[in-house]
Amino acid sequence: MKYYIAIDAGTSVIKTVIFNTNFKHINSYSVKNPVITDKFGKSEIEMEKFWSLTAKCIKILIKKSKIQSQSIVGLGITGNMVGFWSINNKNKPVRNAILWNDTRSQKVFTNKKIFDQIYKITGSIAQYGCTIPILKWMTKFEKENLKKIKYILTCKDWLRFKLTGNINNDETEVSVYPGDIRNRKLSKKIFKIFNLSTKYFKLFPEIKKSNELGGYVTKSASKLTNLKIGTPVIIGCGDVIASILGAGGINHNKKISIVGTTCHNIIVKNNSKISKDGSGLFFASLNNTWLETKINVAGTTNIDWVIDNFYKNSKKYSDKIKIINNFEKKYLTFKYPQNSLIFLPYINYGGSISPFVNLNSKAEIFGILPHHNNFDIMTACYEGLALSIKDCYANKIKIKDSLYLAGGASKSKILPQLISNVLNIKVKILSNSELGALGIAFLIDSYLHKKDLKKLINDYQNIGHIYTPQRKQSKYLNNKYQKYKKLRESLNNIW
Repeated sequence: MKYYIAIDAGTSVIKTVIFNTNFKHINSYSVKNPVITDKFGKSEIEMEKFWSLTAKCIKILIKKSKIQSQSIVGLGITGNMVGFWSINNKNKPVRNAILWNDTRSQKVFTNKKIFDQIYKITGSIAQYGCTIPILKWMTKFEKENLKKIKYILTCKDWLRFKLTGNINNDETEVSVYPGDIRNRKLSKKIFKIFNLSTKYFKLFPEIKKSNELGGYVTKSASKLTNLKIGTPVIIGCGDVIASILGAGGINHNKKISIVGTTCHNIIVKNNSKISKDGSGLFFASLNNTWLETKINVAGTTNIDWVIDNFYKNSKKYSDKIKIINNFEKKYLTFKYPQNSLIFLPYINYGGSISPFVNLNSKAEIFGILPHHNNFDIMTACYEGLALSIKDCYANKIKIKDSLYLAGGASKSKILPQLISNVLNIKVKILSNSELGALGIAFLIDSYLHKKDLKKLINDYQNIGHIYTPQRKQSKYLNNKYQKYKKLRESLNNIW
């Protein structure tokens, strides 16, 4: 039997996953990675430590799985996107990596017109942790470090370099910006907007396709990982793209929601037409597709907050899973549970970036009366999450559509049904939960066996339970959505 290893390098957790060549999940292993933060918006990672932890993770996974290294025929990487991973002419880190959620570059956003200008090129709202704002910040606050930089990389590019000695980027990450989303290459216009010289173009590596060969495992990398020398490593792609590929997102108009700590609501498109609402993010994906992405930054974080603040007296408070299970069991005893509370699920410090942009938006619980209790508030929270997904897909859902659901929320006994009811369409649960790693496995297989990626993904069966709309609850939730929308619109100028 032959195997693939996919590396999924998240912000704080590095995960390695083994699949066989039929994409069966064999085993996985993960390690936590410390993120360096402070009150000024810093979010950094020590690059060499990040690599050593990744190498350790691969080594332990191979040992744990009792698989011979020569049986591993391909490797690929996905990782947290954008940010700023810089190396010097000796191929050593210039400084710690600056992550996507670092906010220090907001100091260079002095002209608010920048936001609109960037959106027209990228289809994404301006984010402080993207590469170009950080580069601009470096020109102001770290001039000496900037002089030392030979290449600006992303997370996956750094790990691939350590595995192979080769330096490349892929078009999915370049397109987020500094890239032109339509042409999938560096954008001179964005450099101009930030008043940056195009001399910095040379700091960005050659762009390749995600399922191209990125190099082979070197002798030094082999010693640290126990991978066989010469094992092919594909280019890979950003974590959002990998997850969508793993979810089967390769066909035009397919709709996928990944609901975890954050809630990504994505429509796969066969064109690069940018949405006019000025919200969300836009990514270039594989096979000439793009991903229109509307994100509720606070997904299941809202549920955690309700538990922390309304279930503290519970004997099971230390076990959130038990609290959720008990709540869902009680909820299911009601045939058609309804309440008057409206919960706006925006519990985070970053505000909202879609389907509306207000960086000052906050969570709200509306309509509290003396008889309301923790069960009512939790019910409203669940409904609020479903309504926020409706908000993201507003005017883009047709009755004949289906929504593919993944992430922690897909394991809930009631949230998928709520989403089905509020959207009035079928909700299909994705059975393989390792979506990012699975997407990379698809890319490995596509490269090694010269397979058509679209056909490969479409042939893979990844559907578990299917939820269908309940007519009575659909009517109730859609009436509630109208109130939900009016409420958040009325607060827009108050926040």
